[in-house]
Formats: sequence, structure tokens, C-alpha cells
Amino acid sequence: MTPRQQTVNLDLVNRVREKIYKEYIRLIERPVDEPDITITVALTDDEIERLILMALKEAKQPLSWREIKRIFVGIAGEDRLRRILNKLKANNIIAELTRTRYALPEYVPANEIHKVKNPGILAKIMKMKQNITQ
Repeated sequence: MTPRQQTVNLDLVNRVREKIYKEYIRLIERPVDEPDITITVALTDDEIERLILMALKEAKQPLSWREIKRIFVGIAGEDRLRRILNKLKANNIIAELTRTRYALPEYVPANEIHKVKNPGILAKIMKMKQNITQ
């Protein structure tokens, strides 16, 4: 990866992380009736799943495992992220591309469709790309 690509990816990671972190704070802080008291709660897997989907949508391109880890540092651990990504992949909600990159079906570049690892989502991607060209 060239230094220019690293800068671009870091900019992308920082932009996506900022949005995800704001949503994370909104989800974990629960106000109570007492003034100056806020309760902080842990996120459920469903909430982290929504945050992952939000991150992939905000990026509008495939994100590498390394980029996803950077976005979610301090929000979710690596094991939990892997488990949720595998669940999303198994349910054909996201595509995994070679070099451990993840994307929503609509953001898989046409020239990388052959790099999709989970075949169950290929039909969905092909249908989306076909509708775009028509």
C-alpha cells in the first residue's frame, strides 16, 4: 500500500469512526430521573450489528478487517466483531471479498464481483448490478 493510499484510508476510517462513535455514545448513555446522573450500558450484538452496517454504508466501499478494527476500537472487541461479521456474511447481508474486506452488496465494485467469497450473496449483487445498468 502506498503512503497516499494509507492517508486516504486513514481519512476514511476517521470519518466513519466519528459517525459510528457518536451513535455508540447515543446508544450506551441512558439518562435517569436524577440530575447529573447518566447510566452507561453495554451494547447488544444487534446494536453492534447495526453499527457495522452503518459503517459499511457510510464508507460506500469495501472496508478491510484492519479498517473495521480501527473504527470499532473501544466499542467492540475483535472476537465479537469477527463473530458478528461472520453472522452477517452467513446471512448474506454483507459480502466478504478477498484480502478480508467487507462491503454491503451495493458497494461491491463491478470489477471485484469475482472476488466475493460468500457465494450466497452473489445472486443479490448480480441482480443489483443488472438493475443499475438497465
